Amino acid sequence: MYVDDEYLSALANLIDACASLFRTDIKDVAYKCAPGYFRLSHNCDAIIDRLLASHSYIFPQIFDAEGLPSPKRQKPYQGQPVVNTLYEVFFKNAKSIGSQFAQRFVDIAKNKAGRPEVPIPMVAIVSTAIHATLIAKKNKAGDDFKFTGNQFCDIYTYHVVLLEKIRKTAPVKFHKMMADIYEEVQGFRRDTIGVYDKDTDLALLDLDGMDDE
Repeated sequence: MYVDDEYLSALANLIDACASLFRTDIKDVAYKCAPGYFRLSHNCDAIIDRLLASHSYIFPQIFDAEGLPSPKRQKPYQGQPVVNTLYEVFFKNAKSIGSQFAQRFVDIAKNKAGRPEVPIPMVAIVSTAIHATLIAKKNKAGDDFKFTGNQFCDIYTYHVVLLEKIRKTAPVKFHKMMADIYEEVQGFRRDTIGVYDKDTDLALLDLDGMDDE
């Protein structure tokens, strides 16, 4: 079996559940992405309690008339905060791990239905950061809350174990799920970068109304 030591080293430097501090950029991005999607306002304890119950925050949500979320349980780890945080942290620019080692996702896919997949540690660390964000919001903490291994190592381990269980119990569904997440992240990246026809770009502008001087 081929092992890319450089790729593993890069991931290990970012994702280590036993480290004293997790990467603050993951925490900061999760804090930016999660509250809006989950509709967290000043009085949002009921929403947060629902999301934390059974780690429901990993799912896409349907909101009722009172703004309370219910998870789409057939799509674990495919909620928008997970996808957005994965993109922002791991795939957004040329220096991101997902961009530097893009070929590795393709190489892994050769043995798994031919579709690139996100690795378990990436999904687990992002999910942990979302959990931490919800705790911070519940405690009325700002975005400078501590995101330490001592506090959240158990949450990270929970997600790793759960993902491994899904892989063992339903391998086909697991690989499709991880490939779907990768594809959605890449789609978000394309949408963000934007590839449009020049005429379409101009159609968005009010050229006649622009100042000549």
